[in-house]
Amino acid sequence: MEPVSTVEEANIQKVVAFLAMPLETVPEPVTLPTPAARTTVLPVAKETTAVLPLSCPRTWIPCRDGSECIAHEYLCDGERDCKDGSDEEDCSQLCDTPGAFKCLSGNKCIEEKNHCDGVQQCPDGSDELGCWKPTQDCALRCDGNMRCIPESWLCDGNPDCLDEADEQGCVHEECSKSEFQCKSGQCISYSLRCDGDNDCKDHSDEEDCAVPKPLLCRLGEVKCPRSGECVLKDWLCDEDIDCKDGTDEQDCEHEKLHCSAMQWSCSSGDQCVPDIWRCDGERDCRDGSDETGCEPRKCQSHEFQCGTHDCLNYTLVCNGKKDCTDGSDEGGKCLSPCGKPCSQICYQSPDGPRCACQRGFKLSSNRVSCTDINECKEQEPCSQTCVNTNGTYSCACHPGYLLEPDAHTCKVTGSEPTLLVAIQSELLLYGLRSLKEDVLTTTDKNLIIFSIDYDLVEQKVFWMDLNAESIKWITMNTKKKGTLVKGIKSDCIAVDWIGRNLYWTDGTAGELLATCLNATWRGNPEYTVVLDGDLDQPRSLALQPLQGLMYWSEIGDKPQIEQAGMDGSNRKVLIDEGLGWPTGIALDLLSWKIFWSDDKLHCIGSANLDGTGIKVFQLSQIKSPFSVAVFEDGTYWSEMKTRTVQKVDKKTGKNRTVLIKRHGQPYGLKIMHEVLQPMASNPCRELGCSHLCLLNPNHKGSCRCPIGEVLADEKNCIPLKDSAFMFLVAPTVITQVYLKKLSPAAGGETLPEHRVFPLTNVDYLTAIDYSVRDKSLYFADREDGYIRLLRIKDSGKLSWKRVVPVGGTVVSLALDWLSGNIYWIDSRNPDIRVATSNGRYALVLISEKLYHTVSVVLHPPTSMMCFADLGMENHSAGPKIECASMDGSRRKVLWRKSQMPVGLTFGDFGTRLYWADHMKGVVESIQLDGSRFRLIRGGLHGLTLFAAGEGMMVWTTPTRNGSTRVWHSKLELMENWWFQVDQKIVDLKIYSKFTQQGSNGCSENNGGCSQLCLPNHQGRVCKCTVGYHLEDGTECTRAVTCPEPLEACKDGLKCFTREQACDGHNDCLDGSDELACNYLDRKKPRSTTAPTPAKPGFRKEEEVVAPTRVQTTTKRPITGTQYPHPKGTKYPRRKTPAIQTPPPYRESRTTVSNMWEYTEEPSPSPESVESGPEPQPCSSETCNMRGDCTIEEDRVKCSCMLGYSGDYCEKTEVTSTTGPIILGIAVVLLVVMAMVGAFVYMRRQHTRKRTSSTASSRTLTSYHKDSDLGEEENLT
Repeated sequence: MEPVSTVEEANIQKVVAFLAMPLETVPEPVTLPTPAARTTVLPVAKETTAVLPLSCPRTWIPCRDGSECIAHEYLCDGERDCKDGSDEEDCSQLCDTPGAFKCLSGNKCIEEKNHCDGVQQCPDGSDELGCWKPTQDCALRCDGNMRCIPESWLCDGNPDCLDEADEQGCVHEECSKSEFQCKSGQCISYSLRCDGDNDCKDHSDEEDCAVPKPLLCRLGEVKCPRSGECVLKDWLCDEDIDCKDGTDEQDCEHEKLHCSAMQWSCSSGDQCVPDIWRCDGERDCRDGSDETGCEPRKCQSHEFQCGTHDCLNYTLVCNGKKDCTDGSDEGGKCLSPCGKPCSQICYQSPDGPRCACQRGFKLSSNRVSCTDINECKEQEPCSQTCVNTNGTYSCACHPGYLLEPDAHTCKVTGSEPTLLVAIQSELLLYGLRSLKEDVLTTTDKNLIIFSIDYDLVEQKVFWMDLNAESIKWITMNTKKKGTLVKGIKSDCIAVDWIGRNLYWTDGTAGELLATCLNATWRGNPEYTVVLDGDLDQPRSLALQPLQGLMYWSEIGDKPQIEQAGMDGSNRKVLIDEGLGWPTGIALDLLSWKIFWSDDKLHCIGSANLDGTGIKVFQLSQIKSPFSVAVFEDGTYWSEMKTRTVQKVDKKTGKNRTVLIKRHGQPYGLKIMHEVLQPMASNPCRELGCSHLCLLNPNHKGSCRCPIGEVLADEKNCIPLKDSAFMFLVAPTVITQVYLKKLSPAAGGETLPEHRVFPLTNVDYLTAIDYSVRDKSLYFADREDGYIRLLRIKDSGKLSWKRVVPVGGTVVSLALDWLSGNIYWIDSRNPDIRVATSNGRYALVLISEKLYHTVSVVLHPPTSMMCFADLGMENHSAGPKIECASMDGSRRKVLWRKSQMPVGLTFGDFGTRLYWADHMKGVVESIQLDGSRFRLIRGGLHGLTLFAAGEGMMVWTTPTRNGSTRVWHSKLELMENWWFQVDQKIVDLKIYSKFTQQGSNGCSENNGGCSQLCLPNHQGRVCKCTVGYHLEDGTECTRAVTCPEPLEACKDGLKCFTREQACDGHNDCLDGSDELACNYLDRKKPRSTTAPTPAKPGFRKEEEVVAPTRVQTTTKRPITGTQYPHPKGTKYPRRKTPAIQTPPPYRESRTTVSNMWEYTEEPSPSPESVESGPEPQPCSSETCNMRGDCTIEEDRVKCSCMLGYSGDYCEKTEVTSTTGPIILGIAVVLLVVMAMVGAFVYMRRQHTRKRTSSTASSRTLTSYHKDSDLGEEENLT
């Protein structure tokens, strides 16, 4: 019974209320159903004599004495639950009822429907015993029903039960119609029947053959004396019977062998065994000499060492019986009591009391206490996973494997493992359990299948055809064939079953390559180079897609095994010692080891995946290994000399077995099973690469491109010719280097992959710029006097011509690749000049407050321009970096703390400027608004040139021998990669097709301007060259040409005489005839033209007296003006003409006055391209088209038409009519005179136009006769 204290509180309250009631009012008895297995009724008080009737809940039964209730399942369960034991009485009657099952532990019975229902109802669980049903994972129970055997293990020739029940009662399966059944029951392909090779283990496939045995054997073969078949000479005396008569293993005389440093020479001298077999407790030499002379075995802590060095269990010591052969276990101090404070065992010995430890422990240094032995590290007893525990250990298996009865060996479950091997021109399948042989495919007899691999996802087998230089595939179920890639040379292939790629090595080119696993050959290479460079004849390759790693061997001058990410990252050398010629490698992911076969050292080696724990087996049967594979506890390899496929234990190198022995040469081999290609998520699936995606060690994917293409961003590929590149400008040669071809390696002595543009007739290049879209290269020669254009044609030819004449040596050149305008700085003056792409129109853009400009750079999409000015020595104007709009407006000083800035470059989409400082050896940057200045790099001593772009920065330093070292690094990283160029570099630029994109106000149709279109932040400004003036904001019209001795107004609209200059009257519409005048009294000149605005400083009505002109010059275009450029020389300032306001460009809601800023138009440049014609004779233009012009005594005189007057017919007369008659006569006269005047005017106008056109044409032709000179040459 359970105590009252365990009853729920609510029930206790009911009981208390019941006990408090008078006896005569006792109601129905209260029952106490508890959640426990048994429920009892609480006893009433002693003074109460009445017995309450017992009421049990449903499914519960009362005991016979009525004192308690028990649950129904406790009835007849073999335990007394009622005090009177009534629950276990008459149980035989219940079990005898139909449909009852009696438990084995007692009289407990359950209903038959609960028998073998998966839930134990019997206390001893006997109702679920013997309920097993065969499944694929448990097809047989053996060893007292304590072990399950998978279906794939049944009758596989390897006993897996201790009683070998899995190999009993086996009946060989019937072979298919396409197979031949050997006498032993083995199935082989009919194509192997009577082919001269013993494919059946009992050789029955070569019996009763209709084809007669050959009379003569092939080269390298011998005929068996009695049975008559041909066998290889290397098969004689190889310890394997190959002749049916066994004569190949008879009368064998073993030659004296010279054992290597890794072998032990048996005393017989005719046998070598691996040195690790020496004294391992097993006889490996035929004469047993490998186990003689060995040091005595060290006894364990629970053992006693006899005088003969034998080990005896401590329980047999001092027992009165001599168990050691020399009796050393008895006598002495055996009678001494064991009083040592041993932590585990104390026993008596002839030497007195000793401490001992139980199995799995060892005595510590104090010889009293015991410590645990870590068997997993000291012994490696398990084939896969070892778990050490206190005093013992246990073995475990990876998923897909089960532990064998020996509790140490793991065996694979699932389908039968199959050996896939390439033999000459055949692909052979060999069942490792059933020994079934089948030919998957046969290629042309002249072709050789060199390397193989498989993909279980698509059930494909891939192979490399050595002679056809291709990789092909075949499906295992439908036998469909295809070609993955052609035109490649490969030594080994490997399948990435997770990332869905196929890799291969090219030993000739020294490359590791990869392509998509499901690629279809269409004539174009769709593969990528994963690794190249310093690979020294890569041979074998193995992948670990679960970790994103690959391993390969190199057989060059320095044999080694290396590891890298499957995308080529994190490369490192794994093993570089003890290797001869590692022809094959394989991974064992269960033990985390790598195995390799060595053709030079005739061995098979292994090591941990970190390169430690190297172990080598050098067997006499390993003569010329080609390929190696690892599966379960075995190592498999193909032997070229003996033409066999063999197997040994992967830990000991023992238990050698010959699996396949044929006349054909075996090459590549693989073990096929699903546990060797475990499935996992593919990180490339969600990455969205345009072409290839390679796994990397970070469990992610890396997008890669086929040969000839590079990544434009993180995912998309573009042709290499469209990717970013840099121009290295030498004095006479321009070299193009693609940024994607820059190798992250320090100390490269040669240029990366590059392209050279040789320039003929070039003395010394000084500056360049390039339009990627037009393939147009603008460059300047030191002594040429021109900016030239080089067009790179698709045919590979170079076509160049002179474009813009310059006054001095161009020190900086910048191209607006949207509009085609050319900006430059020359050595004769500090101005920034601009010209159209064809050089027809040019002008000085910025000249004020410039002293020693050395660099100009543009960002056409944002219409921004920045330039560096070194200032003047011993002058307050120091070095500075300025920025402005590309029309010269909105000038702003950006930075003043540089000493000698070079290589100005826009970044971050035109919002940041980068540059290097030659004097300070630093790289700096700043936002265009003057904020967020950053020091990018420091310590770049000797820096001369700098460029940045596409996330890279490049700079140069000179060397002592006159060459140049070109450094490169990712922007804002501390990388220092470099390569060397054997000449001086004078300019350096980076270009990209994707950075030269966008638009500005001049990118389409020249912005609607007839001459120069200059973009700014609001749109564009149209400008005219010298000799033209702007009309309607876009059109440039030729200014009037004034004959001697007349002078032209600055706006080019009128002419005026010397007398009219500084006469106090504004004769020019722009008032330029009254500029630079010294008046005797400061009175404003009278204006002769009403529309001209008054000049500041003059009143309108004042008269002027006898003005004198300071300087009078003839307004002609001038050329040849020279400006010296020594350091410390200040350039002469230029005055600017009056400003013009252009109309708004395109449609805009902003008004003209708000949208456009007034920009000072520079004065005409001495080198301006477009100039006016030569002075013309006096014409009607001189008289403003209102009269005839004549010259009398060197003075111009105009005969004005009716209604006009003035020296140049500039005034309009107002006549009054006095009467109808006079008016009529006047009208008639006017009409007649008008007709005559019109006739004369039209003739003279026609003559003037012909003259003007001829002169203009002659002037332009004369000017451009040099500019049109060009040459064309082939690109070499």
